[in-house]
Amino acid sequence: MTKEKCVCARLRHASRTLTAYYSRMLSPAGVTAGQYSLLSHLARLNAASTSGLAEDMRLDRSTLTRNLKPLFTAGLVEDTAVKGSRDRRLSLTQAGKDTLVHAEILWKRAQRGLKEQLGEKKLKAFLKTLSRLETL
Repeated sequence: MTKEKCVCARLRHASRTLTAYYSRMLSPAGVTAGQYSLLSHLARLNAASTSGLAEDMRLDRSTLTRNLKPLFTAGLVEDTAVKGSRDRRLSLTQAGKDTLVHAEILWKRAQRGLKEQLGEKKLKAFLKTLSRLETL
């Protein structure tokens, strides 16, 4: 066994830690980091099919469908497709828009906290590294 650190394992651990940090920061808005991301993508798209949203978020449809359930239950997302249509047309409800406004304030606070923790220069370098990793 080599003593070299596994980049994949370290990145996955860091990702879970960072996701937990953002979820804690977003909790007063009643959403997790993943739910915030979903609401943000849907707001940017205005309305989207399940497939379109999954593609935009780089998620498989089954994961997206599972992640949408609590947002439907909470009344934050709705299906505005024409009755009898096979395709969903997902959009934010007014409650979803209001939640997103509240969550964005908390998200910005989390971003500032992370920038303070790492420093602006290191954060920019980190984001650049992540962008490069996404092209592998």
